[in-house]
Amino acid sequence: MKMIFYSLALEAVNEKLRALNPDEEGLFHVVLMSHNSAKAGIRLLKSIKHHDLKIKQMCLTNWGSVVPYLGAYGIDLLLTSTKYSNEVKAALKQGFAAACLAPQSVRTDLSADELRVAFDCDAVLFSNESDKKFQEGGLSSFYAYEKEHEDEPITEGPLKKFASALGMMQSKFKEAEKACPIKTYIVTARGSDQSSGIRALKTLRSWGLEINELNFLAGRPKGPILKATQAHIFFDDSSKNIASSVEYGIPSGHVDWGEEDNPIEYVENKNTSS
Repeated sequence: MKMIFYSLALEAVNEKLRALNPDEEGLFHVVLMSHNSAKAGIRLLKSIKHHDLKIKQMCLTNWGSVVPYLGAYGIDLLLTSTKYSNEVKAALKQGFAAACLAPQSVRTDLSADELRVAFDCDAVLFSNESDKKFQEGGLSSFYAYEKEHEDEPITEGPLKKFASALGMMQSKFKEAEKACPIKTYIVTARGSDQSSGIRALKTLRSWGLEINELNFLAGRPKGPILKATQAHIFFDDSSKNIASSVEYGIPSGHVDWGEEDNPIEYVENKNTSS
């Protein structure tokens, strides 16, 4: 249920892209991938019809991994449950954007007319090169590294290509001088008072990646900010930040590299309606 609003928003974007160009091929396509056997096919198809979801492709693996099928189906983003975190790790290692969806109740007022996607920076849009400096030597080491490399773009992270694909869709509305139904957000622990903020912005500029809204939090909890964005999904590599997002009812994807010491601990959300 948590991704129904997300799926409806994807189709709303598709409809507006078709309104710009009836022959548009650069649309969102959702592939239902399940570890169920073929016997579950009828039940899944009835569920898709019940929720009026535009899902035309399905892959049932009979308890096998879905990872070998990602390339064959042209998957740009794999979303799965925490039960299959090992498949997220495997997909990330093979260069696919992937995340575990946190178990949670979600807000019931998320838009079905536009798509809102929020990203963390380090180890999500960016690689984890800077984050490793923080883990190894603390905040002072991180700031020193960022200052030294301020004019060097940070290498790409696992969700950069997905963010770029969203950017390409946004550009079609901009070129047509139409209101864009896609909004992107950065919600990062980086601060704006040190070189870390400057380097992040220079990196985005060097990629030509336009982000609609930017939040440098300098360590502030992310949940309240994400509540304000009303994002359909938020991507982060930190279990702490995922827990903060879950607390406020924002659908959350853990980009699980498998490098954190502590497992995710989820709490009941504070507000799922407003």
